[in-house]
Amino acid sequence: MHDSFLRALLTQRPQLRRRWEELLRAERVTSGMANPDSLVYLMDWTLEQLMNELRQLRFRRHLDGTSTPSERQQCVCGMNPLLAYFSAAEQAVIEVLFLSTGELSQLSSIERSASLEDLKRALHEVARRDIESFCAVCQSRERQTKKTLAKSAAVA
Repeated sequence: MHDSFLRALLTQRPQLRRRWEELLRAERVTSGMANPDSLVYLMDWTLEQLMNELRQLRFRRHLDGTSTPSERQQCVCGMNPLLAYFSAAEQAVIEVLFLSTGELSQLSSIERSASLEDLKRALHEVARRDIESFCAVCQSRERQTKKTLAKSAAVA
C-alpha cells in the first residue's frame, strides 16, 4: 500500500462518505435493518476498521498483488443488510479514490493497481468479519439451512 494512498483515503473521507451514502440509498432495502438511515451511522466505524486493517504489516509491505483477496462471507438467506452496505462501500472507494484526479494520479499504473488490490483485500476482510457476525445471530439462517438440507435429502 502506497503512503499517498492512505493519505488520499484520509483527506477524501468526507467525499467518500457522501458517495457511499448516495450509493447505499440507491440499493434495494431487503429489511428494516437495511434501512440506509440506520446504516449510515456505521460508516465512520467501518472506515476506522478499514484504516486499521490497511495499517497492518501485510499491507504496509507493498504486496506484489499475487495473493487473492479474501472471499466475502456468503449470506445463506441473502437478507443481511451489510451485503449492500459493503458493496456500496467498495464502489464508493473506487469512484472517489481512483476515478478522481487527485493525489493518486501521480502514482504509476502498477502502484495504483497494487494499492487497489490491497484496498479491496482489506475491505473484504472487514466485510467478511462483519457479515459473519451478523449472520451468526440471524434467525433466517437456521430456517434456510433446514430448507436446503431438506431439498438435498429429497433429491438424493
